[in-house]
Amino acid sequence: MKAWRLPLLLLPLLAACEVLQGTGYRVAEAQLLFPEATERWAYFYGEPREVRLSEKTLRLERPRGESLWAVPEALWVDGNPLLREVGPALRPPAEAVRGVSGSLLEVRAQAPLRSSWLYDGVGWVRLTGGLREGERRTLVQPASYQTPDLSAFTGPETQVLLREVLARRGGRQVVLFELAEPVLKPLALDPAPEAYRVGALSVQYGLRVEIVAPPAPLFRILDRGVNAAYQEEAPRAFLANDPNRFAEVWNLVVQNRLPRPPAPSVDFRNRSVAAFFRGLKPTGGYGLEVAGVTYAGDAARVVLTLTAPRPGAIVTQALTSPYVVLELQKVRRVVFTDPAGRTLAEARD
Repeated sequence: MKAWRLPLLLLPLLAACEVLQGTGYRVAEAQLLFPEATERWAYFYGEPREVRLSEKTLRLERPRGESLWAVPEALWVDGNPLLREVGPALRPPAEAVRGVSGSLLEVRAQAPLRSSWLYDGVGWVRLTGGLREGERRTLVQPASYQTPDLSAFTGPETQVLLREVLARRGGRQVVLFELAEPVLKPLALDPAPEAYRVGALSVQYGLRVEIVAPPAPLFRILDRGVNAAYQEEAPRAFLANDPNRFAEVWNLVVQNRLPRPPAPSVDFRNRSVAAFFRGLKPTGGYGLEVAGVTYAGDAARVVLTLTAPRPGAIVTQALTSPYVVLELQKVRRVVFTDPAGRTLAEARD
């Protein structure tokens, strides 16, 4: 079971709810944004007791009977397996659409997301990790099924929530968005619980079909060679997220050339440029190849295979400076590693 903790993102919301030690109970709250209504599901854990909610007294008791909404070890509230409130529907904070080709999907975030998931009628597939407000992600529908891992909830809680989401789908596909921040204020309980976990989920039933452009490639090599103007011996990485920074990096690439080629065109609204300079080498025969690129959140990992001259090889005796310049998806950090995972250099925006 996940450890009870108070996520940092909830501190502003809980400023008016003093956390007391020894109050004998804990709360896990799910905020469910269905198309027709917004629901709050609150589970209580700990010792039986009474707590106040506004002018109402809640009796927290040992489990009694069975219910599809019950979670093991959770106390019942006034004879029910949870405290459930239903309010008006809210504007969807995210949307997913399907491309005309059928295999393409686009996730559009109007609010920060932790993750997004698709139930295709057979099982759940993970569509995206974290997305920033206003960000879009185009992807090919994954083929591997897995149970959603919702960060704010335990496994038994997740099981109950997913069962309820699927019970309302009516044969439609489902997209589940895990929001990065709650949308409702926490319950004003008296006394305050020892811990208060909150997670918000937005549910979309069915996918509209639109023309969706294929996803951008994982990376594009803009330039690669062995005669950069970079003159330091230690390797170094650069990351550019605007034209001015890119111009500085590009100058390190082409300063030794005549005529100097112009920098390639890059759309910095959704792309970044990363460069790796291996450092000044005494002879030729040194190079590098891009073995692959992976992404996690706002960071990219570029795996490079480094080559060196074999003993006795005939190579130029002139100084060389190997490098590669890549266009990546939009990131704030890039780490260059060798195939064994050893870090060669990294850069941040």
